[in-house]
Amino acid sequence: MKKFNVFHIIFIALILFLGLAVFLRIKGWVRVVDPAAIPGTGEGIADYECHDHIMPLTDEEYNLIRQNEETILILGNDPFAADRGDEKGLGTMLGKLSGASVINCAVSGSYIGMTEPCFDFSVNPMNIFSPYYLACVACGGKDYTTDLEMAETALGNSFPEEGREILSLLGELDISSVDVIVIFYDGEDYLKGTPTGLDEARYSDPYSTYLGAFSSTVEMLRMYAPKARFIIMSAPYMYISGKDGKPEACEDHPNSEGADLSDYVLGLYRMCVNDFDITFLDNYYTGINFPDGSGYLSDGRHLNEEGRQLVSERLMYALTYYDESNIGNVAGTV
Repeated sequence: MKKFNVFHIIFIALILFLGLAVFLRIKGWVRVVDPAAIPGTGEGIADYECHDHIMPLTDEEYNLIRQNEETILILGNDPFAADRGDEKGLGTMLGKLSGASVINCAVSGSYIGMTEPCFDFSVNPMNIFSPYYLACVACGGKDYTTDLEMAETALGNSFPEEGREILSLLGELDISSVDVIVIFYDGEDYLKGTPTGLDEARYSDPYSTYLGAFSSTVEMLRMYAPKARFIIMSAPYMYISGKDGKPEACEDHPNSEGADLSDYVLGLYRMCVNDFDITFLDNYYTGINFPDGSGYLSDGRHLNEEGRQLVSERLMYALTYYDESNIGNVAGTV
C-alpha cells in the first residue's frame, strides 16, 4: 500500500511537471497585445483605405473618349460656394490649375436629399437648390420664376446671395456642351438628418433620401449630357464640438437617423461604383481624414485655404488621370 502511494505521488508529480513545462513553452510563444496598439488592424484597416475610383468617359463600345475638359460644371454647397469668385475660392483654384471654364453653381447651405418629395418652397425653400431641382432647370428648362419668388419670401435674409444668379446660369446653360460635371457636397445631409436611403423599404419617395436624390440627379444629367464625364467627391471628414468645446470624432455622434457621416460616404461610394461606374474621389478616408483633417479645416467642418488647395489638387489628379502624359497614347474618339 505504501509503495502504491509513492508510485502515484511520483506519477502525479511527473504530470504536473510536464504540464508546467508545456505552459512555460506556450507562454514564450504567445504574447497578449492590446489590439488598439497594433497599427493597421481591426476597424482601422477599412478606416484608412482609400476609396478612390477613377473612371474615364467611354462610348457604347467602351472605347476611351478623349476630352479637352474645357467646361466644368460644379454642383455642390459650401466647399465651392465659400469665397465664390475670389482668388482663394475653390472654383478659382480649379480654373487656374485646369485652364478650363468653371461654371460654379454651388450654393451655401444646400444639401442633396430634399426634405419632402413635392416642390413646396413655402415649407422647405432650400429644396430649390437641391441638385435634382438644379438638374431640372439645366436639363429640362424648368421655369423656376414662381418657385424662386416663394423661396425668397420664405427665406428672407437667409436666402443665399448667389441663389438667383445660379438659377439664371443653369437656365441659360447648354448642358450638352459641358465636358465634366463635378458634384461635391460636405456633411450637411448628415447634420440635418437626411435619410441615407440605404434601407429602401423605409422610404417610398427617392427624392427625400440622400442616395435616392443623388441617383435621380445623375440619371437626368447623364440623359441630357451624355458626353460629360462625372467626378463625384465625398464629403470631407468633419469634427463635432463636444460639451467641453473640444473637437470629437463625427462617428461618435450619429444623427437623428442613427447614421454617421461614414454611412453617407460609403453609400455614395457604392452607388458610384456599382450603379453608375463613375469617378468617385474619397475625401473622408484620404487627406481630410480623422488623423489629418484638422489641418485642412477652419472650424472642424469648413475647408481652409490648405484644404481647398488639397481638394483642387485631388480634382486635378482625377481630371488628368487618363491624359496621354500619364498613360501614353490614348485610343478613342474625340
